[in-house]
Order: sequence, then C-alpha cells, then structure tokens
Amino acid sequence: MAINSWRVVWILASFDCPVGTKEERHDYTVFRRALLGENFTQHQFSVYLKHFPTLAAAQAQVERLRPSVPEDAHVAFFFITDKQYGMTREFIGPKRSKIRPDAPEQLLLI
Repeated sequence: MAINSWRVVWILASFDCPVGTKEERHDYTVFRRALLGENFTQHQFSVYLKHFPTLAAAQAQVERLRPSVPEDAHVAFFFITDKQYGMTREFIGPKRSKIRPDAPEQLLLI
C-alpha cells in the first residue's frame, strides 16, 4: 500500500493538568516528560505534536502514553491526517514567545 497524505497521521496532544499541589506538579512533569521521551514536539505550552506513518502506530502510541496521564487532568489526543495538517494556517505575531537560535557559523576549510 502506497503512503499518501491521507494515511500518514499526526497526533496533537492537548492537555490541562492541575498543578496546585506538589504531587500534581510531579504528575504533570511525569506526563510532559513522557511526551518528550516519545519524541513529541512542543507546539505551545500544553500542545504537543508528533508524526506517525500510520493510524495504527499513532493509536499504539496513545495507548503507551495512557498510563502516564495524570488522574485529574484533561487530556485529548487528536488524530489528524497529514493532508489535514498541511492545510493548517499558523499566524505568529511580532513578539515571539521563543527566540530562534542564530544560524550556526560556517567554517571554511582550505
């Protein structure tokens, strides 16, 4: 079966975790580290993304993450095809929340 943009899947993980107590902050940190450990990319503070070659792989990933979801948290995993994700329009204002690193300097070897 050929890979196409309707079969390739992105997971968008969106969550709201309580952080009022030390235990809740710990649970939030464990969950966030689980996402990062599975190579999710932080898109915004509580929004993470990851690309998968198939829906089955994406579903298996969510099942692996399920035990790390904090008890009182609200977590949603959205499954989006690559075609749908490609239609995303992102607008970033002049004040950036993250500073992009400078381009690395090039070495000239002669």
